[in-house]
Amino acid sequence: MPCFFSSARPWGSSALRHALAGLYAYHFLWDQLVIRPVARWMVRTHFITKDKFDKMRESLWKNAAVGTFFLLGLYIGHDKDWFMNPKGYFIEFPYEAPEILKWYYMIYLAFWFQSIDFMLSLTSKQYTVKRKDNTEMLVHHFATISLMLFSYYFDLTRIGMCVLMIHDINDLLLESAKVFVYSENELIANILFGTFALVWFLVRWGFFSYNILYSVYTHGWNEIVQPSYDKGEYLGTKPQIWYALWWVFFGFLSLLLVLHIYWGILIVKMVVKALGDGNVEKDIRSDSEAEEDEIANGKIAGEQDDGSSSDSAPVANGKPKRRRAPKAE
Repeated sequence: MPCFFSSARPWGSSALRHALAGLYAYHFLWDQLVIRPVARWMVRTHFITKDKFDKMRESLWKNAAVGTFFLLGLYIGHDKDWFMNPKGYFIEFPYEAPEILKWYYMIYLAFWFQSIDFMLSLTSKQYTVKRKDNTEMLVHHFATISLMLFSYYFDLTRIGMCVLMIHDINDLLLESAKVFVYSENELIANILFGTFALVWFLVRWGFFSYNILYSVYTHGWNEIVQPSYDKGEYLGTKPQIWYALWWVFFGFLSLLLVLHIYWGILIVKMVVKALGDGNVEKDIRSDSEAEEDEIANGKIAGEQDDGSSSDSAPVANGKPKRRRAPKAE
């Protein structure tokens, strides 16, 4: 039975609390044992400047977390008939999600809650990274959380997991590109960013629209809403309720597509700028003016993290010199 009609709701609340605690512990271990030491080493050896310390930490953590989720999703779905199959998401509805898929949902939900926490510095100031599109990102995060909760409680976890994995692909490419942007390795950064831009339009505009949105519009309607009208009710629920729920789910997915289009336009602008300049200086989520002012005034991330002033990049006129990789011929 769907989670909404079964006893899974108390399980979900308890599991989410455990998932949040586990994810924060997972972040702490990654940050303390791997990410922070690597970022400090990169500052000492002048692969990155100190103002990129927190940005590098953030990108490395996102790669570690999203990479974990993507591999877990592959493990769950690789041998399933419904995996990335628009005709299979709603077959045999309602279906009971396996335990591992429920935990996948709870841990990924915890990641989005943690992302909002880090963005707004609610529990602690993990990163000093501020960007101009934080409002759009908050909309994205809340839309994703709402979509995940909706799909979990109405047992649409098959399509929900595939939506998340579709997003994972671009997230991994973008964060990997940013790692090389911050270390000023322009050749690899440009290659990764070009791949990211191409995959964005193929996956988030094309594949997402057909495999997900069109599937909900057609197969979701035919497997859930239409039977409720034919029978007068479905699982003891009136067809008008199923119709409204179908529109809510389709609406959340459409909102994600709108955000995909918005960021796709920014990507086009970045590609045009990159072709003109010959390199990618910033990611599409531009740094805020306030952060740039802090950097200019010497208030840069990482200054107090490891006391590495003696090992930091050479300084001229109060500003650290940048170590540039040779430009590709």
